[in-house]
Amino acid sequence: MGRIRTTGNVVVACALTMVLAACGGGGGGSGAGGPDSDAEVLLRYAFFAPAQSFPGVQMEEWAKRLDEETDGQVKVELFPGGTLLASGDIFDGVTQGIVEVGMDSPAYDVERFPLSSVVTLPIGFSCSQAASKAMLDLLEEYQPQEFENYEIITAFTTEPAYIQSKEPVGSMADLSGLEMRTSGALTPALQLLGAAPVGMPMPEVAQALETGVIDGYASSREVLQDFGLADSVKYVTDYAFGVSNTFVAVMDKDYFESLPDNVKEAIRSLKAEMTEFASTYHDEQNVGAALEWATSEKGVEIVELDESERAQWDQRLQELVNSWLTQAAGRGFDPQEVLDRARELAEQYGSEC
Repeated sequence: MGRIRTTGNVVVACALTMVLAACGGGGGGSGAGGPDSDAEVLLRYAFFAPAQSFPGVQMEEWAKRLDEETDGQVKVELFPGGTLLASGDIFDGVTQGIVEVGMDSPAYDVERFPLSSVVTLPIGFSCSQAASKAMLDLLEEYQPQEFENYEIITAFTTEPAYIQSKEPVGSMADLSGLEMRTSGALTPALQLLGAAPVGMPMPEVAQALETGVIDGYASSREVLQDFGLADSVKYVTDYAFGVSNTFVAVMDKDYFESLPDNVKEAIRSLKAEMTEFASTYHDEQNVGAALEWATSEKGVEIVELDESERAQWDQRLQELVNSWLTQAAGRGFDPQEVLDRARELAEQYGSEC
């Protein structure tokens, strides 16, 4: 059995064997079951950011490695840049069978993904490699309700967020009242420091900066190059917030279980491998290259906080942890236990940075 794609619809072709088998499975269908099945499998993979972004690079690498692991049995068709599904629609699009694989950002919807958001708190993560490994560990250890209908393909994060702005921001006084784009997990952090957070998709930020709708944004620094934002912002404040963004790639659980056993094994074998690939690429190539380009080619400057100002920011942002503990209560896990475990992992993986 394999998927046959037609205009506007997904049709599941069910083959008749010695016994009748019913077509089924969540997410719009089933693949060929059985450990020695060699039926070709087509997987469509959607993501909202451009192909040149580091999660987009991870998509391409995953498709390549899966092809190699299955000796060409699995073919992956990539749909980056929101060409098939936009941010916020991707996980539901997987459930509905619009695509077989989708990658979205839980950090954009903290209410829906409360456990995942713990890694976005200011609890000591200082690079993508440490935060990404911790996030995957947490998802595997706690099996949160927020992903109960999905098979997690891989998970990783950006580096911490930094303020990137048109004018220099070296104090809370400088930040007060500034219109700053941010994602859900960072919104309260900017509010605590006096800024006016603005919610919008990252692909809209460049135009919003050019037209004066926003004064800057808080994000990991690769976006300076990935989204061409160094054309508009000229200052990066050297203060690391919590992890800027998180990414989880999923398949519908029922559809995944319907795949050939060898394909399932290959997909699972790549989970931690792709966490390592994506986070290492981000830390060692993506962010570093973007900063070099932004400072040398676009004149972006780094703004340092003095010791007393940094201490004030640290103290103010500790309120985020207590807030998360309160909001996560009653969501199917022990928030304090998860927080303590996240801190342990941040220390355990700290040497990665």
